[in-house]
Amino acid sequence: MSRMHQGHIDHPGAWTSASIGGREGLTRRLGREHFEAFDELLAGFADVEPTAISRGDFSHPLIDDLMTAVRSDIMDGRGAVIMSGLDLTRYSVEEFKKIYFGLGTHLGNAVSQSHRRDRIGIVQKEEDNPTGRGYLMDVELRSHTDFHEVLSLAGVRKAEEGGLSGVVSSLALHNLVHANAPELLRPLYDGFYHESANGEVSAGKVPIFGYVDGKVSCYYHLPFMINAAKIMGVTLPDDLVKATRYLNEAAMSPDVRADFMLEPGEMLFWHNFTALHSRTAFEDTPANKRMLLRLWLNVPNGRPLPPEFHERAQYMDRAHEEGQSAINYVKETA
Repeated sequence: MSRMHQGHIDHPGAWTSASIGGREGLTRRLGREHFEAFDELLAGFADVEPTAISRGDFSHPLIDDLMTAVRSDIMDGRGAVIMSGLDLTRYSVEEFKKIYFGLGTHLGNAVSQSHRRDRIGIVQKEEDNPTGRGYLMDVELRSHTDFHEVLSLAGVRKAEEGGLSGVVSSLALHNLVHANAPELLRPLYDGFYHESANGEVSAGKVPIFGYVDGKVSCYYHLPFMINAAKIMGVTLPDDLVKATRYLNEAAMSPDVRADFMLEPGEMLFWHNFTALHSRTAFEDTPANKRMLLRLWLNVPNGRPLPPEFHERAQYMDRAHEEGQSAINYVKETA
């Protein structure tokens, strides 16, 4: 039986939208001095592909200080940061990719997000989407985690309608369960088996909440458990169904989850295992076709996590680097 944190989590990362004032409480604004620093850095990258930029390349005193503070916000603070103020009329999309990827190098190592080996993912609706990847669709994506420790999205274009991003603290959700339905914590810590490769299931249960070295973390992607139960020919335990239903309902509360439009030029960075993310459905038109950039970052010396949290990311990294789809391992909705 996994260790369980049984008290209230008193930490900046256990915020609610009401307690921090919505998106404002997550926003860090860039100033003219940062844009001038970006301009200096870009001058040295005229013939460099964005993903060829290294941490050593993208170094400037102002940017180093900025990203040290952002890393602290993500790893030890509220767990999510919206970087606002960058005007895309100042930079081309290619230049924006270089800035975005360069900032990401201060937080972790970018990995491939599909068989395309795309270390900068393009988030947009695509008709050619045979494996049903959610980030290539226009449907709602409910609050969930992905696979790598730090995740990021950057706005390029908005849809004609919809496409709000949402972030909810999984630590705050833990507090709500503890306060209102403490009997549901145990099934969330026990978790359930996950769908694995070739129609099989994981060797052991994967917890939704884990408690390691005094820190609570969360890995929440309900379809993996539902698919595993189907493969096993069983139903999910009743107490787990009640617990996940509670999480889903709590995560949709506007007092708990911060929903916002990620404007062109804005960048959102968050800790995947302390914050769930979501997106509302959207509708494109030829004149307004939604497009975002995305990073998946592995973090050296990151948060202490249950080993099961790393296994999916490690498999996907190997598959994508070999130019293979990981869809046979997990039916991704991320």
